Amino acid sequence: MKGIKLLGFGHSHGDVSVSNSDFTQIETSDEWIVSRTGIKSRYLAVDKTTSKMALEAALMAIDEANIDKNQIKVIIVATMTPDNFTPGVSSNLVKSLGINAYAFDINVACSGFIYALDIATKILTEGYALVVGADKVSNIIDFKDRNTCILFGDGAGAVVIKKASLAYKSYINTIPDDKDVLIASGLKKDKVMENSYAHGFLSMQGQDVFKLALNSIKDVIQNLGENFDQLVLHQANKRIIDFAIKYLNIDAAKVYTNLQHYGNTSAASIPIALSEMSKLGLLKNCKNLLLIGFGAGLSYGGILLEMDGKNNEINQ
Repeated sequence: MKGIKLLGFGHSHGDVSVSNSDFTQIETSDEWIVSRTGIKSRYLAVDKTTSKMALEAALMAIDEANIDKNQIKVIIVATMTPDNFTPGVSSNLVKSLGINAYAFDINVACSGFIYALDIATKILTEGYALVVGADKVSNIIDFKDRNTCILFGDGAGAVVIKKASLAYKSYINTIPDDKDVLIASGLKKDKVMENSYAHGFLSMQGQDVFKLALNSIKDVIQNLGENFDQLVLHQANKRIIDFAIKYLNIDAAKVYTNLQHYGNTSAASIPIALSEMSKLGLLKNCKNLLLIGFGAGLSYGGILLEMDGKNNEINQ
């Protein structure tokens, strides 16, 4: 199908940097966390909301794209941690930007940005689309649970796209989660706490997530092909990424990682990585870009984008 051109990238993160040594409430250490996850620090949003981080990332992306914001026709925000059940983060962006747009949120957890970008590509007919992944995961984390609290961070990433005559392929799938491998139950009416989802903490079965990730990456590559110059995986765990590289015989030089500084930021992880890659000039010589996400649902998917060598420049 007719593809897209990536015009601008932006990212944001929580306002407080938390190192591994800050987890004094649980029995752990920097060496233990790094050896098992590759994460050295992450940002937590204390004074920022999901919408605030989304807006910061969006403004950066719009500025880099050098477009008239009023020409943005579609806004899709992927998040599992909106500020409110309604209105959504996308509606808050419409208000903050002062524009009119076809705007809505989707919740596919860590796979959300892949789903959102694919939807935007398929529904955009004119102008530009703003696609955002944003999550304040700390809202649903039990900081006494060592299995989860060390893994996650808060952040947002955004891209501005337009339709272009470039090759585009996507492969999206959701399979049954018979074991509740990844789940956050959300609000509980009898235990409502201010500014949180009231004990609806995220729970995760690590070994099953590991298997999901590897099978997802393998399935996507089998369906979309191995002809890529850069691969951006959901930044869940360094062990997952390293094992996938070895297991699937992927050139490690083609795989960008930044989870050591951000942790797992859910739907934000891929667009944050893309924004950093853009700033570093890593997309200039990329002809084919492969994005792969996986997460709760159990959902996963990938997008293979043909790049024109100018995606990292102001050239519309």
